[in-house]
Amino acid sequence: MVKKITVSVSLFVILAAVSVLVAILVQRVTGRWGFAGAIVNSILSVGVVLSLYVPVRKFLGYVMDRYLFSDEGDYQKLLKDASRGMSSIESLNHLTGLILHFITMKMRVKNAAILIRGVRGPDFYLVCQRGYDKQFLSLELSAEDPLLQYLATRKQAVDISKIWQKTDTGDGGRAAGGMRPDYEIIQDRMESLRAVCCVPSFLGKELKGVLFLGEKKSGGGYRKEDLKLIYDLAQESAPAIENARLYDESKHRSTELEKINQQLEQSRGFLEKVLSEAEGANKQLHDAHAQLIHEQKMATLGRLAASVGHEVNNPLTILSMNVSRAILKYRKDPEIRVAEIMDVFDKMEKNIERIKAVVNTLTGLLKRSEKGKFEPLSLKLILEETLPLVQFQTYLDNLSGTEVDFNVPGNIPLIRGDLERLQEVFLNMFINAYHAMAGKRHRKIMVWAERLPGDQDMVAVHFADNGSGMTEEVRKKIFNYGFTTKPSGKGSGLGLYMCKYIIELHGGTISVKSKVGGGTTFTLTLPVYQGEETAKKISSSGIAG
Repeated sequence: MVKKITVSVSLFVILAAVSVLVAILVQRVTGRWGFAGAIVNSILSVGVVLSLYVPVRKFLGYVMDRYLFSDEGDYQKLLKDASRGMSSIESLNHLTGLILHFITMKMRVKNAAILIRGVRGPDFYLVCQRGYDKQFLSLELSAEDPLLQYLATRKQAVDISKIWQKTDTGDGGRAAGGMRPDYEIIQDRMESLRAVCCVPSFLGKELKGVLFLGEKKSGGGYRKEDLKLIYDLAQESAPAIENARLYDESKHRSTELEKINQQLEQSRGFLEKVLSEAEGANKQLHDAHAQLIHEQKMATLGRLAASVGHEVNNPLTILSMNVSRAILKYRKDPEIRVAEIMDVFDKMEKNIERIKAVVNTLTGLLKRSEKGKFEPLSLKLILEETLPLVQFQTYLDNLSGTEVDFNVPGNIPLIRGDLERLQEVFLNMFINAYHAMAGKRHRKIMVWAERLPGDQDMVAVHFADNGSGMTEEVRKKIFNYGFTTKPSGKGSGLGLYMCKYIIELHGGTISVKSKVGGGTTFTLTLPVYQGEETAKKISSSGIAG
């Protein structure tokens, strides 16, 4: 300490003495040569003193570096002062800022910077700097950079003056691994970074950071003692810098997690809002569906009422006419015998049976009929009430826009059959027709019924579509068990097989006509209802079984 004070005071005295001496000499010279005016002499003296300030300052700085920091004990004290409290600093920016402040103040350098290895990659990035321009703030160096490779291999501080020597002489030895360093590239890198000295920082064997130091303000170079002090400081600070980096990283991740949690919370609120809106939409959809079902029921009832009215009014009119005819004959001849008007009663009985069949069909449609029970049925009512079921089942296939041409005359006689099974057959016919027209823009189904020409005891029902049709090979196998033309998982191959079985069970037939690209027509024949005697005869023959 005494030595430092003595040197400092001596240098101050020397600087003051030199300034006074120069001023006196200038005034004497100007006075001897006859320059007039004390003011002019003073100005000249100040000018000469200022011109000598820079070289004198550099000289004094060199002397101070030489004598104030040359003692080994002083270096140990500086290192101890710098290391004290580093491990307790958690912020990376704060810690590296203090290290640079200490070095720039104690070593009196113009510029300095610290680069450390990144967490997510091998590259080194700038963490703190003093004395550099703003463009230097984005500095990054690859771990493969020749300068960093050289520092990692040499494991000691590097002075640019040594690099200049090796570049000039071309003699630099070989690095670990036998490869000779490219000192020209290393020199260019240090000069571009304004680095006079580069100090590596290791944690174990891994290079963790690099300290770049610029020129000293005194203009002097870095001595061995300087390099040793800085290198030791770099190694002492490596664990603290790594801990601070990890701490900052944990804080950064904690902040990111907090942001993610906030986003999740916002997403949760948004999801709850969406679910609430979806629940409201589902309720509206449910209400609309219920309303649609109600309207469909009302439309069905209206259509059913019209069909029933038509089916009942015709036989009721005939029945009324026959009653009037019988009454008229009785009024003309009160003594008329029953046998004479028996034909009238026969016609009345047939029309009563027709009305009864219509009522039975209506009852069967409104409630499940007893399976296996053969009874007189209205073909027109069954077909009309099967169509809405088909449209409902094929709604998801986007076939609801299909045109249906329905033509079943009112004078078609009653048929005898199992309502539930016949409705199953007709339903299958409609669905097959819908599917055969899939993909066509204009879809049309035609359904018509007639008494079979040449056999008045049979009724023929035709189902025709304008679909894709089928080949002759497919047509021959269409009623085979397990055969289907639909994709895997779409068809079981049982529909038409069961239709054929049910129709034949009723004593009828089923056939198909088709042409590729020309549509398909299925024709079903069913026996006409012949009255109770015929029904008993058919039942006893086992057809109903």
